[in-house]
Amino acid sequence: MTPEEARIKANDTLAALYATVTTWDEAILDQALLAIAGGNRPFSANDFWAIVPDMGRGAAGLYFRALSYRTSPRILVKVGDEPSVNEKAHGKPVNLYLLTAEGRRFLEERTESRSQRPAAAA
Repeated sequence: MTPEEARIKANDTLAALYATVTTWDEAILDQALLAIAGGNRPFSANDFWAIVPDMGRGAAGLYFRALSYRTSPRILVKVGDEPSVNEKAHGKPVNLYLLTAEGRRFLEERTESRSQRPAAAA
């Protein structure tokens, strides 16, 4: 497999994984991020896994990755790292972030827009 073919395959795999993160997951994780990022306190994926363990590392990890790569608006700023709490990671470092002011506004507006949507029929 050429490097280009590997890149295409990896992007296809990531796209399929991102599609598994539901709007419900996103809503829960937006609320979790707004809660743990309060007071301008640095946080990491470890914090997500501590408060939403039932979601597993998959959905939370994909959500976190998507926000950390977003540039317009820039949601997160990397400020350091800390060891992972995931036993399988064997202490591998995970990034520490701060939530930007524009990131907070983005998440609050996204949360507000969800509350404005009509409820789905049962």
